[in-house]
Amino acid sequence: MNNLIVSKFMFLILTAFFCVSLIIIYLPIIVMIVFSFNSGKYQTLPFREPTFEWYVALIADSSFINSFFTSLMMASLASVFATILGFLAAYAFSKAKVPAHALLFGIVVCPLVIPMILIGIGMRLQIVSIGIEPALWLVLLGQTLYVLPLAVINLKNRIDKIPQSMEEAAISLGSSRLKSIILILAPICAPSLFATLLLTFTFSFDEFVIAYFLTNFEITLPIRIWTSLVTGFEPKINAVGTAVFMFSLTLGLIAQFILLFKQTEIREHRTQ
Repeated sequence: MNNLIVSKFMFLILTAFFCVSLIIIYLPIIVMIVFSFNSGKYQTLPFREPTFEWYVALIADSSFINSFFTSLMMASLASVFATILGFLAAYAFSKAKVPAHALLFGIVVCPLVIPMILIGIGMRLQIVSIGIEPALWLVLLGQTLYVLPLAVINLKNRIDKIPQSMEEAAISLGSSRLKSIILILAPICAPSLFATLLLTFTFSFDEFVIAYFLTNFEITLPIRIWTSLVTGFEPKINAVGTAVFMFSLTLGLIAQFILLFKQTEIREHRTQ
């Protein structure tokens, strides 16, 4: 009886903690979305008449548009590079007998647990010490390293589920290792590859710290937003924040849907 009471009490505490966490995370986003349609210039109540004025002003601001396309280019390239490198690394960790497997895998995924500001400062100090000027290609390199662990983890989970016999059969019929990877493993992993591409794109597109430390004049969208907040609040910041949130949320949901759908399909196939 006492154990049941304690269990119910812990369940209520965890539920309350979960609800409070959701409020803390999502309430500022909801406020931002609501005030992006407010005609007032300041985020104060009472709420004035709804308007799309700040979205129109956002579209007319060339600095936001240019920074958006810069972020789009950086995120696209970083996600492609990270997905390709992540697929090859995931294959090596899953199928090959790599010496010190656990240690190397830990090194690859280590950036996930290192504070981004340390990575940004470290890369900035390193490039300055060897005489390289901050530039967009360094942002691309840094963001690729940032999202690479996500690609490796996602794709390794998928490759682990592919029977080794499929690749061995192709090799026994005369196929090379590289050809079996390209013509057999890659098509099987295509949904996971696409989902990983979207997921890494989302993380790279929203990344701020590395871009801040590794570029000077060619700024990305997160840096442009930060600059606006530092120099003085602009009402269209709510509009750009809402647009970025919906854009990232849509891509993230599509990626998760693809991964969950593929996992469900694999489970159903195994039960047949």
